[in-house]
Amino acid sequence: MPRIRVNLGGRSYPVVIGSDMSGRLPLELERVANGGRVFVIYDAQIYALYARHFGRLFKSFKNRAEFVVPSGEKSKSITQLQGIYDFLLAEKITRSDLVVACGGGVISDLVGYAAATTLRGIRWAVISTTLLGMVDAAIGGKTGINHRQGKNLLGAFWQPCLVWCDADYLLTLPKRQIISGSGELLKYAGLIGGSMISLFSRFIEKGDLYDFSLIQRMMIPSVRYKANLVAMDETDMGRRMLLNFGHTFGHAIEHGSGMRYYHGEALAIGIKAACRLGNIAGISGTGAIDSYYSAVDTLLADLPRFRVNLPKALQALSVDKKRSQMRQKFILLQGLGKPIIVQNLGLNLIRRSLERTLCDLGLVGEPND
Repeated sequence: MPRIRVNLGGRSYPVVIGSDMSGRLPLELERVANGGRVFVIYDAQIYALYARHFGRLFKSFKNRAEFVVPSGEKSKSITQLQGIYDFLLAEKITRSDLVVACGGGVISDLVGYAAATTLRGIRWAVISTTLLGMVDAAIGGKTGINHRQGKNLLGAFWQPCLVWCDADYLLTLPKRQIISGSGELLKYAGLIGGSMISLFSRFIEKGDLYDFSLIQRMMIPSVRYKANLVAMDETDMGRRMLLNFGHTFGHAIEHGSGMRYYHGEALAIGIKAACRLGNIAGISGTGAIDSYYSAVDTLLADLPRFRVNLPKALQALSVDKKRSQMRQKFILLQGLGKPIIVQNLGLNLIRRSLERTLCDLGLVGEPND
């Protein structure tokens, strides 16, 4: 049961990774609750599957209160945030209490933002139930909701006090959600390189998406990589930006698809576009990332095919929150495990990279160039 520490001084916390860990969770929650009341907020699908399971786990918290949020990206909204505020305030939550988010990345983003902004900040913990959440979304304190102009444009940095990643919850995760989470593992494979590329290639070529032993072997270096960057750059002003590899294009693809692509699916396509941009901009050396391209293409073959509205995707790029003084930033690979932050790239290069990638996948018409 690896415990990877996110080192932030007095706000440090563990990310606990393993399987068959349910028996240990109550004691961990009692430790972080520290005598306060517990407010549990569930994703609706997780509640439907695990209500009795969590009822047993939380039975020692006699005065707990519970709330259920609809599943899906649309819940990262002001409407659902307001519902959580109403619930917490009606239950007379105090700053001595603990909010627990049970679900994937949508729930951790939404609930974390509610915790950050209720009573000027309430402690919170995450029981992550999706692969994407376990390796990325639940870790690092980025919380927020979407705006009609783009993803995650309203939010705050608010660190949890515990992240719990029990792979047993992945047993009930649909194949498409596992593939979506694999998009984040693909990202880490490019960022870390070396053995992580080998592990990911073996995982995706083997075809057993529920090989939890192999998944956990990839989770550990992924979480450790992110924890180290968060400790160095909590508020995403420097090295932590490396974690945005593929995300600038990915968020644009989500927007252009009308949110039909899951985050990790759009990220995988965005990584392909970022690799293409690195090549045509002369950032990636000849043949430097060929083995990575192969892994990317293998994962992309498992994705559904949704049409992407290119003008909408390009418009989303213009409001992406990773801008700095209106200059778009991209994370590109010089080689495997060698990411760099690049800006001031020509708009034509960016457009060509996105359009050609979408065209290759049959998601838009032929490119105009």
